[in-house]
Amino acid sequence: MFSRLRTSPALTFFVIALLLCLSALACVSCGSTPTLGKSTQDSLQKTLDAQMAKYKVPGAIVGMWFPDEGTWVVGAGKGDKSTGAAPKATDKVRIGSLTKTFTATVVLQLVDEGKLTLDDRLIKFEPQVPGADGITIRQLLNMTSGLFNFTDDEAFWAEFMKSPKAAWSPQKMVDIAIAHPAVFPPGQKYMYCNTNYVLLGMIIEKVTGRKAGDEITTRIIDRLGLKNTFFPMTPDMPGPYMHGYLPATGEPNDSGNLVDYSIYSPTPFWTAGGVVSNLDDLKVWAQALATGKLVSKRMHAEQLKFSAPNTESYGLGVMNAAGIAVGHSGEVPGYNSSMYYFPASKATSITLINRYPSAVEGAADNINFALVEVMAPEAVKQRTGK
Repeated sequence: MFSRLRTSPALTFFVIALLLCLSALACVSCGSTPTLGKSTQDSLQKTLDAQMAKYKVPGAIVGMWFPDEGTWVVGAGKGDKSTGAAPKATDKVRIGSLTKTFTATVVLQLVDEGKLTLDDRLIKFEPQVPGADGITIRQLLNMTSGLFNFTDDEAFWAEFMKSPKAAWSPQKMVDIAIAHPAVFPPGQKYMYCNTNYVLLGMIIEKVTGRKAGDEITTRIIDRLGLKNTFFPMTPDMPGPYMHGYLPATGEPNDSGNLVDYSIYSPTPFWTAGGVVSNLDDLKVWAQALATGKLVSKRMHAEQLKFSAPNTESYGLGVMNAAGIAVGHSGEVPGYNSSMYYFPASKATSITLINRYPSAVEGAADNINFALVEVMAPEAVKQRTGK
């Protein structure tokens, strides 16, 4: 049902991000954030409504913080189809692969502390993985290990859907992955792979002697005061939350016949996609991540090296748009998220939707950057000549 637990930035992502860059170069931050004009708010709402209809999204939570233009925060559609209630901006959601930004940051902190190096080989920590002597920590972080992605295994999804509340061990996900041959030799290509980030979670535990979730909580969540962000190990969602939906059994991905899929075990996704958060916390995290607040300057520079073979869009646990937008996107059953910070303009744009899968992979990214385009009309004119 779900081929991957993530989103790849689409071509439109790069185009619109470049438009924002052009807009940012034309302005200087004025300090306090003004209120958006009614016409801009109306345009944003119209765009959001159209995008939600296009992707058949029940509900969305959107936050846009542009220091020079203004702020727009809204909950739209239905956060709970059974009651018809709209989502609130404070509602929690499953953030999917945004979790990778937390996991990667902890790994980089451990490198800063001298407990790891980016050139350490996987065999030092998980020798049971075939070819572990040729896979480095860096290659796990930047998706060039060549390992099979366990969420591409159909049997995995069949078992998960049959018993969605069952707990999984990290080793079980790794076992699924290594039952398949490597896709390519380490370092030769880029391929998004959730197995990499499960292994990184296991390495965190080996190095620290503590649970990976506890390390993420202590090192990031508590330090930044993220009161609505959790690394859960049980199926329950701490309320209030926006309900998540997916097509009913046997329905195509673009079906409007949706079932509630909010409550399930996050353990199969663990350090690759298990975190729960909300809009306000993600705003804080997006800026801290993009500016390297919790790692050294040296490690932040390493994190922003988007130089893996056949891609310029993935660094060490972060996604990139034309060199000027930093963040990540995420997909997990019932939820799709898109979180980006634009250092040049100090702007943040986040879209959280309560549907996955949909007919188009990366729906949250597409919605997010359709809204960004509304905020940069002059740049659109510059690029299109219209």
